[in-house]
Amino acid sequence: MIVTKKYIRDLREKSFLDISVGTEKRILERFGKEPEPDDNGCRHTYTEQDLWEQIRKMIRN
Repeated sequence: MIVTKKYIRDLREKSFLDISVGTEKRILERFGKEPEPDDNGCRHTYTEQDLWEQIRKMIRN
């Protein structure tokens, strides 16, 4: 799962999160594409919980 502008819009509207434009940009840069394979060639995919926790931390800072 990756983050899209629609996903962030839904967080703002449904979860009532105050996500600034700058934070939105950082979120999209970090989670807007699938992660690169690690040294062993394994791909990690983000779960919704992974994204939620990381975005929550970014908003609080």
